[in-house]
Amino acid sequence: MSQEKIKPVGEEQGNNPSFTPDEVSNVKQDMGKIALVVAVLAVFLLIIFYYTVNSKVQEFSQKVDLIEEARTMVEDVEDKMASDMSSLKSDMRQITQQTEGIADNLDKAEKQIAKLDENMAKMDERIAEIEDLPDVVRNMVLGGMLEEISKKAEYVGSQVSEEQKEKLEEARRIMNEVREGMH
Repeated sequence: MSQEKIKPVGEEQGNNPSFTPDEVSNVKQDMGKIALVVAVLAVFLLIIFYYTVNSKVQEFSQKVDLIEEARTMVEDVEDKMASDMSSLKSDMRQITQQTEGIADNLDKAEKQIAKLDENMAKMDERIAEIEDLPDVVRNMVLGGMLEEISKKAEYVGSQVSEEQKEKLEEARRIMNEVREGMH
């Protein structure tokens, strides 16, 4: 029954007994084997393709993770730099304000020293006038003047830096010694 259905190729054109039923059966078996081999090769190629694509996807995933980590590190560095810059600007503002304050204090001290110089010049003029008075009166007047200068130096000392204050204190001590020596 199966042989009746099988017709060799070219039989419709005429009786061509070039293919026997056994040969046709063998060809079918050979074609089945070839189809099986092609299917196995296709499965094998799919497995290779799967593992190749999978390894490439893993490599790509690792690279994406590295890029994400680098981006996070860059953001952290940028944030730290912004914070440091802000802190630096704040410190610079404070230093600028302190410098301006010191400059103002130095200007005030210079003005006060200039006033002391004026007072000393006036004192020199008074002393020149007093030199003509008798010694006792002169000593009394000079003692009063030295006391006045000493009190002014004390006031100026409370307005200037520690170094200048020490110098003014030394000047007051010397004036007090001179004044005591006059009595």
